[in-house]
Amino acid sequence: MTPESDESSIERLKRTLYSRNENLVPKEKRTPVSPRDSDVPTNWGDKPEFGISPEVTMKKNNSFFNRFLLGSLVFFLLSIGIASYIFFGGVNTISSNNLTVDIVAPTSISSGEELSVGLSIVNGNRTDLEDVSLFVTYPEGAQSVTEEDKPIVHDEIKLGTIAKGATMEHVIRTILFGEKDVVKSFNFRIEYRVKGSNATFSKEKIYDVIIGSSPILLEVKYPKEVNSNQEITISLEITSNSSVPIKDALVKIEYPYGFTYKSSSIKPIRDNYVWSIGDLKNGDKKTIDVVGTLLGQNLEDRSFRISAGTKTGSVYDFDTTLVSSTITMGIRKSFFDLAVSTNNSVSGPGDSILALIKWQNTLPDKVFDSRIEAVVSGNVFDRSRVFVGEGGFYRSVDDTILWDKNTTDSLIEMSPGESGQVSLTLNSFYNLVQPKLIKNPYITVRVNMTGERSGRDGGTISSAENVTFKISSVMNLSTKTFRGVGPFANIGPIPPKADKESTYTVNWLLTNTTSDLKDAVVRAELPPGVSWKGEFSPSTEKVTYNPSTRVVSWDIGNVSAGTGFIYSPKQVYFKVGIIPSINQVNQAPVLVSNSDASATDTYSEKQLKVSGLPATTKFSDPSFSGGQDQVVN
Repeated sequence: MTPESDESSIERLKRTLYSRNENLVPKEKRTPVSPRDSDVPTNWGDKPEFGISPEVTMKKNNSFFNRFLLGSLVFFLLSIGIASYIFFGGVNTISSNNLTVDIVAPTSISSGEELSVGLSIVNGNRTDLEDVSLFVTYPEGAQSVTEEDKPIVHDEIKLGTIAKGATMEHVIRTILFGEKDVVKSFNFRIEYRVKGSNATFSKEKIYDVIIGSSPILLEVKYPKEVNSNQEITISLEITSNSSVPIKDALVKIEYPYGFTYKSSSIKPIRDNYVWSIGDLKNGDKKTIDVVGTLLGQNLEDRSFRISAGTKTGSVYDFDTTLVSSTITMGIRKSFFDLAVSTNNSVSGPGDSILALIKWQNTLPDKVFDSRIEAVVSGNVFDRSRVFVGEGGFYRSVDDTILWDKNTTDSLIEMSPGESGQVSLTLNSFYNLVQPKLIKNPYITVRVNMTGERSGRDGGTISSAENVTFKISSVMNLSTKTFRGVGPFANIGPIPPKADKESTYTVNWLLTNTTSDLKDAVVRAELPPGVSWKGEFSPSTEKVTYNPSTRVVSWDIGNVSAGTGFIYSPKQVYFKVGIIPSINQVNQAPVLVSNSDASATDTYSEKQLKVSGLPATTKFSDPSFSGGQDQVVN
């Protein structure tokens, strides 16, 4: 065997690859191949060679659809069967939809009237309803029918059992208060249970009723336009329109920014904006006049909200508004600098009041055909004593004093900056306590001045000014001496004897007319030779004696209007002693010097002072005879 024959094919290939002898490279021999025709397709065609055949896919889809359809049919038949069993077999599902609540009640009601709400509850379920309760939530302003003036908010009524298919009726009664055209809503909730269940079911129903009319009618009179810082009066007239009495009626005003309260015809009970007008029967009418000033810029509008109601939870406010009104005043620039001055803004009964109406044209244009109207009013205005100056005319039919171009030359034409004045004198009544006490007396003058402005801004211009003159109360003090009359037993000779002590009872009596007083006090000094005995009556009065100053003081405090006229007078008794001197023989010595009383009028804020005559040994007993007051030797 040759070496070549022992080589493996790999080694032989390796040797030939790296050999430089071309003879070692074997010659490649090819076997000739004859061509053969084959029926081979030239494209893929429409029939897939791989994947799932359409026949297999269709077969699988048809199988799933058939199963789904069969399942749905079975479920449908099963549902019908169960429903039929429940319906015809008497097994019923409880639903609030099967509980019907019908309400029979008016759609509107007058405020303050009794409201009856009829409820018809129909059980449409196929089982009984047990432990049925009706819960009622009342609107604001609802009050009890059985308990007067008692507000009600919630109520629970036990109805018991309502049989299947049965109807239960119940009536709710209440007195409803509210403002006109306000909708009041009642909430009715029915709670119940069914046998064999601990669950609580409920059904709600809402009933709305409109307040058709208010039990209180409110009329407000006020100026539509005012000058800045002008005194204004808001007049309120409250009338009962209710068939039932209105208890504890209150009136409230919400003031705008810039308003300053000055006074009112009825004393407010809280912060100058809440007034109590008491109980109102049908047709009763109450009036309140509120006086103040309104400060603001030109063309500003300010609104006041006025409301009335009855107090329930609070003494000074009301929970339910029965009537309300909003008024708006426009602040306008003053075209005339108009003012009313007086010699005395506070006067006494019967005193004359001189009022000067002064004006000045503040415009850059002339003013023609000016006219002044002064309307006088008040509860003590004496219409028979009105005196008018500068050609004015008093028209008594409406208590208006007029000045115009026909009566006063200065009103014919007024140049820029020109000023002038007219005057009037008013008087109050002398007697303000008989036959009826007039409390807090006053006289008001409302002045309005108009004119025709020249120039391109021509037109009618006006300015207004109000002033109120208050009439102060009259306080009187009397001083008397008693010997055998009064709460004390007196000793000593009568007539008084020189160098011998005799005792006397001194009486102070204070009266007051038209306004309440505060800080009232009476003081007097004991002259030499007179001693303080330390006894006074009533013992509840505050009477003190200062030995160093020898002054007796009676601290009275508050004194009501009408004291001594419609109420008992304020009075006190105290005991003094005197040892006359020999140089007082044939004289009636002074026991108490001039007594001075002082107080503050809470209405006019005027300080009142009055003096009583000195008390002497001349006593006021009915048994007194001439000469018993003079000292003997």
